[in-house]
Amino acid sequence: MSRGALLTGTVGGIIGTITAAIGMICIFILNSLLTEINDYLARLSLYLASQFGPLFEPWPQLYGLPIPYPIPFFPSTSLFGVSSFTSAIFLIVTGILIGIGFYGTYKIGGGAIGVVSLVFSIIGITSGALFIIMGNLTTGYTAPYITIGEYSYPNLPVPTQNFSVIWIGFVILGVTFLLLGYASISVREMTEKPSASYAAGILSIIGAIVFITSWLIWPIIVIIGFGLIFVAFILWTVIFYSSRNI
Repeated sequence: MSRGALLTGTVGGIIGTITAAIGMICIFILNSLLTEINDYLARLSLYLASQFGPLFEPWPQLYGLPIPYPIPFFPSTSLFGVSSFTSAIFLIVTGILIGIGFYGTYKIGGGAIGVVSLVFSIIGITSGALFIIMGNLTTGYTAPYITIGEYSYPNLPVPTQNFSVIWIGFVILGVTFLLLGYASISVREMTEKPSASYAAGILSIIGAIVFITSWLIWPIIVIIGFGLIFVAFILWTVIFYSSRNI
């Protein structure tokens, strides 16, 4: 039973590595999307200044009102939607398989943390992925992470993804990877590669902290979290496979 679970975890680690790579690509696209939105708002501000004078502060007066200015096209919106949706689907598969891998550590004497990791991996990663999907399906008209005057989020004339919901998904993922990192450290002595298990746990915990805090600092640093998780998945792949015959 432990051999099958650990081999399943090996497959989960491989898919998780691919998932993290897709996630990094997704954040690159997000950076392009935010740049496109910033450029549009900058051009709009110049237009309003040219119409009403350089001292005009447009956002308090025109907030939410239609403006006679060309409606923008943000090409990265659809690219971000496709990449983040794909990443979410891969995350669900990864959560199930990697959770089974940690259950395999329970079968070889790693303790109850292996069972807890199975439950949290499936529920936590799946829940986080579903929030990312919902964030793509529930679009809004506010500009994310942009402060103008007294308004935190000026309106846009075209919809974009609901980034607040997506961030909730990353918070849930962060909490889950915190637990998986702790589990990796806890069961290290029961694996064939305890040093690698310890390293994977530390990387997972740091990556989780980046996931949780990045949206409060600068969302693009999520790519650092994905990079750390990418390495952690590689290590978990090696750990599960090398421990399959214990």
